[in-house]
Amino acid sequence: MIKKAIQRVTELVANRLVDPLDKLAYDRFYRFPFGNAPLANADTYKELWAEAKNKSYPGIDAYEKEMGYAIDQDWFQQLALQTQVVIKQSDLCYQHGRLLYSRLAHYVAHHRPKTITILETGTARGFSALCMARALRDSGQPGKIITFDVLPHQVKMFWNCIADAQGPQTRAELLKDYDELIEEYVIFHQGDTRLELKKVDLPRVHLAFLDGMHTYKYVMYEYGLIKDRQKAGDIIFFDDYTPQFFPGVVRAVDEICDRYGYEKRMIAVSEQRGYVIAHKK
Repeated sequence: MIKKAIQRVTELVANRLVDPLDKLAYDRFYRFPFGNAPLANADTYKELWAEAKNKSYPGIDAYEKEMGYAIDQDWFQQLALQTQVVIKQSDLCYQHGRLLYSRLAHYVAHHRPKTITILETGTARGFSALCMARALRDSGQPGKIITFDVLPHQVKMFWNCIADAQGPQTRAELLKDYDELIEEYVIFHQGDTRLELKKVDLPRVHLAFLDGMHTYKYVMYEYGLIKDRQKAGDIIFFDDYTPQFFPGVVRAVDEICDRYGYEKRMIAVSEQRGYVIAHKK
């Protein structure tokens, strides 16, 4: 839902149906992209959570075993309840958090950089950033996760999650139980990556999680800003590698891997959700 809302505003701006300087229009989007009231009560979110967490994912289990690292499930599921259990038409699936943790922990164990820089596009409620931050903490690895989203960090809104029962909150308030982890590892950056990425000095990007706008041009643009900042062994994680839903993402990922020398590892968990973990040769 968040991706569709952001994509709609981007399309309106591109077609000049909304003036990008129209503060009122943007305030309406930034403050309440998920609506002006909770979409469900807490019990409904808990029911969805119970169903989602009891599903089995043998492919993810096998990947964790291969990497040799797995995120603490109690911690993981509580974070998912707060940030990933939402009202949506498609099936709930937040297994990318497990993959990110496992791959990052494996990378750290085999490379042990003095410090590590991670770039994420598409912060949403902060789930993925926190899974990666947990991997860094568990590995004793210094580093920073710079995460981008057009949604602000300090503006109260409803988030289409269980916390909405308490009224509008900022993302900072939504994630208050994770303040220590955020303080150590995560930097939230607001803005469209087409404008903001170039403003951030990132000499090296050890891992990139590209989960912003799901179009060919957007993925290629974001990759273009990091392609000279990765070395052999560095990683790009692509979400939503699903041809029937996001053909533009699939086209971009295939082109990036073929043209720029990445080994592609595809992991499909359902007909609605697939991932690619690519490492630079």
